[in-house]
Amino acid sequence: MRSAERPFRVIVVGGGVGGLTAAHTLHRAGIDYVVLEKGLVAPPMGASIGIYPHGSRILEQIGCLADVEDECVTLGKSQNLLPDGRTIFSSDFFKYSRQYHGYPIPVLERRRFLEILYENTPDKSKIRSGTAVVDVIDHETGVKAILADGSVEDGDLILGVDGVHSNIRNIMWRNANAAVPGLITTAEKKSLICDWTALAGFSPTVPGMSNCNMTCTHYPGKSFLVIGQKKYTFWFVFFKNEETRYWPSSPRWTAQDAEKRAAECADCPISDTQVFGELWRSRVRGDLVNVEEGLFKHMYFGRIVLAGDAVHKMTPNIGLGGNASMESVVVLSNLLHRAVQAHPSGKPDKKMLETILEEYQTLRYDRMQKVIHFSGEATRLQAWDSLYYKTLSRVVPYLPDTTSAKRTAELIKAAAKLDYVPTSPVRKGTVAWEDDGQRALGAHQAAVSSVRRLIQIPVVLLSFGLSFFYLSGIKL
Repeated sequence: MRSAERPFRVIVVGGGVGGLTAAHTLHRAGIDYVVLEKGLVAPPMGASIGIYPHGSRILEQIGCLADVEDECVTLGKSQNLLPDGRTIFSSDFFKYSRQYHGYPIPVLERRRFLEILYENTPDKSKIRSGTAVVDVIDHETGVKAILADGSVEDGDLILGVDGVHSNIRNIMWRNANAAVPGLITTAEKKSLICDWTALAGFSPTVPGMSNCNMTCTHYPGKSFLVIGQKKYTFWFVFFKNEETRYWPSSPRWTAQDAEKRAAECADCPISDTQVFGELWRSRVRGDLVNVEEGLFKHMYFGRIVLAGDAVHKMTPNIGLGGNASMESVVVLSNLLHRAVQAHPSGKPDKKMLETILEEYQTLRYDRMQKVIHFSGEATRLQAWDSLYYKTLSRVVPYLPDTTSAKRTAELIKAAAKLDYVPTSPVRKGTVAWEDDGQRALGAHQAAVSSVRRLIQIPVVLLSFGLSFFYLSGIKL
């Protein structure tokens, strides 16, 4: 069908969290689409994914939340341990988060999560696996995706959600610099950094192991994160690299590399009763991976736009990456839905599309800066990346138990949902969502701000005091 005759069409490249979410959001927007995935949909890769309340709100809108929650048990305590296994802090973070937003934080195998998104897809014929895009031709009236088998997909917009090693991003950079020499600089390309490497995987949950708690064990330059669930226990071991690596120099790791890293910390306590080596020996899956973080300035060029890890990558200690990908797809879908509804022909032209993509970039850039910084701070705090972070980790137990949940709530409440799909009237918490039109501080938010101001002075005083002890060589 010629471009002028067909409806507005989005070509989604990547069948992961962002791509499968797009299949749902575009369908509900009444926008034609196809999802092209070069490999398998829901491959046996990765460890876990955690869904925060803003992600759960989106999943509820697209009809997937109930299946996700059925896979999980409600998370209990968030615990912090010293290298010798002693507990220094135990928090009800997850309980407070449910109270604030009305949703739990389910954690499940990433592959199973992708299966749920796919199983609930309204039209599976529009999701094509084993279909690699090798080039993109951008022209005045549309865009062509050139596939590895020589065939062509025609559309009006390419959405690249093909991961941190995005080929669509590389093509977009090439097209941008061909049209506007020097637009994409080497400095921007190198804004994706890698300070950390991680062992990531999961093991069966066996008697004696918690099936609901999350435990973080601190070490200098290293940390363990273990999350118990009814079927699997998910785990991550983060290692600080000797030097910062920049795109595209991050190495690829082998199974032998993973075994070597696991052997280095096999006897490290990860709970009151277990060491890491026990989890590693019983693993279902375990890989050594790079932990990149960064935000690219240009989120679009021409008729190509990026979302997810292809454009905003964060460390996974807090677990906000998948939520951020879903959120970006939702923001873009909202803008496209409005444009299609507003245009007389239902098909936005190139000029209107550029306006939409510029607004998308403006909305997402500042938001993702905050999320990436928030995630990076958690990574550095957990691994005692400096005296400051080690001291701060020892200050936290002296703060009110609600402190972390309240700080996270400030980030969550600003997230987007689909504008054109209803939300549940039942799932209400004590913190108002900003997009519900309740931007003014209510009693709860005012209390949060007051608490934040009140704790600033003791936090500073405690930090100075604890720093003195560490610098003086006094063990705490």
